[in-house]
Amino acid sequence: MRKCPSEGKAFLSKKVVPERCILSRSSIDAPFKIWQDLLSRPWDSPPVSETSARSPDARTPELSGPVAPPVGTRLLFFALPLLSLLLSLSGSSALPLIDRDEPRFAEATREMGERGEWSVPFFNGAYRLDKPPLIYWLMGVCFRIFGENELGARLPSILLTALLCLLLFLMGRSFFGLRAGVVAALSGATSLQFLIHGRLAVADMPMVASIALAQWAIVRLLEGGRTAWFWILWVALALGFLAKGPVAWAVPLVSLLLWRFLLWRRPAPWGRLSPVRGAAVAVGIVALWAIPALHLTQGAFWTEGMGEHVLRRGVEAFDGRPHFWGYYLVSALLSLFPWSAFLGWMLVSLRMNYSSRSAFLLSWFFTPFLLFTPYATQLPHYLLPGFPAFFLLLGQAAATARPGRVSTTIFWSVWGAGSLVGCIAILATLARPWEAHYEALRTALWALSGVLLSLCLLALVAKSTLFAAGAASPVVRPSPLLFPIGLGLSVLALAGSFHLLGTSLRTVEPALALQRLWKDLPGETVFVASGYTEPSLVFYSHRRWIMNSEAESPGSLSDATAPTFSVHLARESSLPDALRWLLSGRAAIRLSTPLSPPSAQSNDVQLKTAHIEGFDSARFSWVDLEVRVRPRPMAPQACPR
Repeated sequence: MRKCPSEGKAFLSKKVVPERCILSRSSIDAPFKIWQDLLSRPWDSPPVSETSARSPDARTPELSGPVAPPVGTRLLFFALPLLSLLLSLSGSSALPLIDRDEPRFAEATREMGERGEWSVPFFNGAYRLDKPPLIYWLMGVCFRIFGENELGARLPSILLTALLCLLLFLMGRSFFGLRAGVVAALSGATSLQFLIHGRLAVADMPMVASIALAQWAIVRLLEGGRTAWFWILWVALALGFLAKGPVAWAVPLVSLLLWRFLLWRRPAPWGRLSPVRGAAVAVGIVALWAIPALHLTQGAFWTEGMGEHVLRRGVEAFDGRPHFWGYYLVSALLSLFPWSAFLGWMLVSLRMNYSSRSAFLLSWFFTPFLLFTPYATQLPHYLLPGFPAFFLLLGQAAATARPGRVSTTIFWSVWGAGSLVGCIAILATLARPWEAHYEALRTALWALSGVLLSLCLLALVAKSTLFAAGAASPVVRPSPLLFPIGLGLSVLALAGSFHLLGTSLRTVEPALALQRLWKDLPGETVFVASGYTEPSLVFYSHRRWIMNSEAESPGSLSDATAPTFSVHLARESSLPDALRWLLSGRAAIRLSTPLSPPSAQSNDVQLKTAHIEGFDSARFSWVDLEVRVRPRPMAPQACPR
């Protein structure tokens, strides 16, 4: 690594490891020839940076062979994002809105469109001020095109995940070569946490894509890139803030400081970032929304959005779970599965090819750990902003590192754990006969095991091809058909598993089961929920609800005069209860019953009751709901004489 050059020379550079290039010329079939080219060559060295190409005294890295065919690069440019789209779209229209955040985001978008007010989100008729509005704007556009349904709510995350996959390919190819770009994009599209959050109707993917684009712009500007990178950087930071608040600014800032003062420790040309002018641009863009929003809410957007959902979560866990300092080390291995199995390759690559770029990526990856490890609220997706850096480092490892004993040990340990969990999920479905109520959950377990085992198959294919020691050897190299066939089987199995998961959980979603009971009720009906207060009730009913967190009986509604619809949590079976049921062999709870008249003790002949059972994804439990419906107002009783 050279010392910091003067203006006009590339600042960030990396080692180039010359290798022999073996380019097959025997294949006639174009698709297989492309795959053979991608697998049988050591992959081209990273392209020269913009400023190095312009500088008269900058040396061009010596390439050891011909570069990849342009047609192959163009094919990958489209194929990798399409792969991400295929995986994210599978099952997304069938899967009901899960957890609590998805229906809240979707319903807030629907209510913003209903009000015609796009500055301040509402949920269930009240302010929802915990997130900025970018995700609501994107979902609003998709609602207009695809309707107010699950696919319309999830499409922004799906499209942005595909865009992020394309960014990873371009960044990896630019930093470390073509193989690095392919591995970075492929691992980003198929890592477990991205497979989950890449389809959820939440604000994370717009924020992650914005941060990735901003980090790429930072590298280019520090290398002396063109003026266009200035606008890309600061507009991306503004969009990141509009997606999920100050974390979009904290990650690039902390990663820069960590890179400069700890992991690289060399002078940096900070002036190329134009921080004062750029900050004015980013703040100005955010202010176009923030000033009207603060005015309309009388400052509540700041006090609740920052005070309640940012600062308070840092000192007080909102879910009541105890704080565990090693939580993110464990969750990262699971979130990055199956590519966390290649951690040994990445460590070897960093030792062999440590450069300014790899140091910057390492700082980027570590930053969310530093920010959120002391944070009181711990959730696995908080690490998402740093995962693109891991995928890029993984791409560098595939292009340069060779497997050793430690790398192989780490791989088989992580791979074996994932395979074991997948097999246990299958065995749980065969351990005893399942009652009809739970058949959908049994199918969902099959789907989850299919996801894990498909990822394990993908890891084996990658180890044998992309990360193989003989991938660039003229004597021992993998078959050019192994990668496309193995990848195709893994992707089809993943897509089928997610589709099966969505269709199975849809049949046991309580809010969808309740739709047939409330669909014909008049507009003035009063909706009340006690004990079971999930946001999915609001989205799927398109009604306002009175929510009582205490599990109080709705019997008092028999005295009401308006049409009423009440849901009461009668019983709940948690995950430990399900495990005890699986091992003990006791009978399951009863089936849902249709609407029936109330008991003789009630004098309201219009009041009807029912029991609805289903799987609550927010609580991860099986719930038994008591439903009471009065479709018409109760006639006033005559006063006694």
